[in-house]
Amino acid sequence: MKKIIYNISVFILLIFSNSCTNQFEEINSNRHEYQEIEPEIIFPGVIKRSLDYIKGDMANQMYVQYSHQQSVGGGTFAAYFFSHPTITNWWKYNYVDILQNVDDVILQFEGNEAYTNRVGMFKIWKAYVMSVVVGTWGPVPYKESLTGALSIGYDSEEEIIIDLLTQLNEVYEVLDPTLDTMNEPVFNGDVAKWKKFANTLILKLAIRYQTTSSECREFGKLSLEREEDFISSEEEAVTASWGTAEENWSWFYKRYVFVRNIVSFKVGHYFLTFMKDLKDPRVSKYAQKPELDYYVLDTLSRADGSRVAVQYVAPYLGAPKTLQFHDNWLMDDQDNPYSGLGRESFSNVGEEYLQPDLEVTFIGYAETCFIRAEAGLLNWGGGKTPQALYEEGIIASFAKKEMSDQVDEYLSNDGVRWGSSSEGVRDFRGIVSSKISRGPIQQVITQRWIDGYFQPFDGWCLIRRTDYFDIPPHFNALDRGGLGTNVPERMVYPSSEMSLNGTGYQEGVSLLGGVDYLDVPLSFSKRREWKDWGAMQPDLNNDLLRHWYGSTIEELDAQGVEYTIVEEL
Repeated sequence: MKKIIYNISVFILLIFSNSCTNQFEEINSNRHEYQEIEPEIIFPGVIKRSLDYIKGDMANQMYVQYSHQQSVGGGTFAAYFFSHPTITNWWKYNYVDILQNVDDVILQFEGNEAYTNRVGMFKIWKAYVMSVVVGTWGPVPYKESLTGALSIGYDSEEEIIIDLLTQLNEVYEVLDPTLDTMNEPVFNGDVAKWKKFANTLILKLAIRYQTTSSECREFGKLSLEREEDFISSEEEAVTASWGTAEENWSWFYKRYVFVRNIVSFKVGHYFLTFMKDLKDPRVSKYAQKPELDYYVLDTLSRADGSRVAVQYVAPYLGAPKTLQFHDNWLMDDQDNPYSGLGRESFSNVGEEYLQPDLEVTFIGYAETCFIRAEAGLLNWGGGKTPQALYEEGIIASFAKKEMSDQVDEYLSNDGVRWGSSSEGVRDFRGIVSSKISRGPIQQVITQRWIDGYFQPFDGWCLIRRTDYFDIPPHFNALDRGGLGTNVPERMVYPSSEMSLNGTGYQEGVSLLGGVDYLDVPLSFSKRREWKDWGAMQPDLNNDLLRHWYGSTIEELDAQGVEYTIVEEL
């Protein structure tokens, strides 16, 4: 069921948020106290802002670009660079429009027994938002961020995450379904579900930061001792929706459907290689048929052993990050299968992702199963086997897409079947592949990434903290065009921090190792050796679309595919 934000509450929050100053230091010396405002009036607006910013603007410009699940044409961030005015806005969005409103409620009502559960809900949401901030920038202001200090210190990633885990654990222990609640848009005041949110978020963060400290791992193991309080059904998933009223429309609907009336939000080419490799029917939910037909020339066999060349229309076509090549390759577009194609030739994202009342997931049921499966593979504990949780996650993902009748066949496919491998599908340059060959842990991570198709921040985190994704580079990045730029590891700090909080900024840069740039890995990131893209020998191909329906004419006939026989071979 969708959880829609209440318009009147959003309006009230906007009044308070817009009265705040725009600069971070001024905010800390000009605080607002909600002496007459109840938490239930503030909270819907907090969720709405989280939708608009974290799941909207930041997702579109940054997280979608880095998760490689979708492709958005154009823009500074799409070109693996940045815009300081935009970053400054994002900084304000999180610290002022969301976290300050949350923190003011916590400070006003903490210790008041009549508000125990409501304060707990605000603390859980603060932990979620703060985890996104840390996972985006790295070391950031935390302990001093909303204290009124003129010079705001930065805290390390580990310090922040350990404190968030501590806070979440304390909230989990005090939440009591028999006490106070509020009518809010996430769980409609169901305290038991908030308790599961807290415990599941503990495990999610512990898994993400497992390599940073033993404390993180211990919190994860503690959460597994309470596995009855994990998200265990779709009704318990942490979701929220935009609305059908114009002021509550989805960020993506406004941007790609209503304002421009031209959708330029495409399924990613790299993502589609996994759909083809694993024979994943969920592609029909993730992508649409291209507006312009793209014809595939394919070689198929007949039952009698003869072979024919046939032509048919591709059902889907994923948009690459860029069609360019590395300068060292000295290649032209003669053999490029996508040369000259416009955006209309590539598949739009599925229709559900372009609706005005789009529902987005913060932590899902299937996702929780995959997180628990990974924890099991790490020997952290739990009462179910990793295989059982992995398969439960896939079954849950298919059920959410109303495709349960196809899940059994999918579970038997190579690369999906527990412990199996897949051949992989090459990208159109032939330099990366979707091959599954590294055992159950790669399978668990891959399925979590696929299920989280519209959770791009989480997808980016999975790419950074593992080396299970053979991510292609960007050959037309804004500052390194033609050389091959790898997916960014973080976002740089806003220029406002350099000028207005210089001491704190330098502290943050020091915690990063002395450099503030996109390719500085965060504490949870996997240190890995990227391929020497310029030294590679590309092999232009159309493997993604060849044999999409199968390798025989009979398979095309069985699926009702229209085709033309071009030549008898």
